[in-house]
Amino acid sequence: MKLFKKISVYLLIIGAGIAVGYLLPRLPKLLQAKYTEGEYTSYFPNPSKQVILYGTATCSFCQSTREYFKANNVAYFDVDVQTSEMGAKKHAELGGGGVPVVIIGNRLIRGFQPETFDEALKKLNDRTTKLSH
Repeated sequence: MKLFKKISVYLLIIGAGIAVGYLLPRLPKLLQAKYTEGEYTSYFPNPSKQVILYGTATCSFCQSTREYFKANNVAYFDVDVQTSEMGAKKHAELGGGGVPVVIIGNRLIRGFQPETFDEALKKLNDRTTKLSH
């Protein structure tokens, strides 16, 4: 019985160590907001399109974002930050970092987040519908 308790305590300590080692590096990402709201109208080349993607041709997450937009019939601007000097400048103004960076209406979304895209597109469509009535 004493041996069983010792083994159980050691397994518990090892399990806790593994859990901390797994969760701790991911904690900032888990606590990060899904999007940032702001005034992004200056980033849209044409006000009729309220969706813009800052990405690269070689980024798999950028490609997934393009496929998501195509599958959902979303009209958007596609700006390659590696080939467009202006695109790289705008991307840097938004905080740079990785790609994709997506702006949908007044929401800036970092990374490929289909659920967050859905929410932002719904809000954008609701707002557009209210303005047209």
